[in-house]
Amino acid sequence: MQEQAMVTDALNSINNGIKSLSDMITQTDNQQLRQTLQQMRNQSETCQYELYTIAKNKNYYQPASQATQQEISDVKSTINSIVSQ
Repeated sequence: MQEQAMVTDALNSINNGIKSLSDMITQTDNQQLRQTLQQMRNQSETCQYELYTIAKNKNYYQPASQATQQEISDVKSTINSIVSQ
């Protein structure tokens, strides 16, 4: 397996793990378990960002273009209208 494929596979795995941890956090009532899961998620996010940076620097990954200020305002506005309903 080539390095690029391995990095991409690792990023996908970490991203899926972060999603799973987030789901578990929102579904637990035990505060100690919740804090442990949050720590695990935070560590995973740090690892994911480090691996993402490596992939970006090696041109294995091209991030989406930056959102314009108008696009950011539109999304904020939409979210605010949903939350206020």
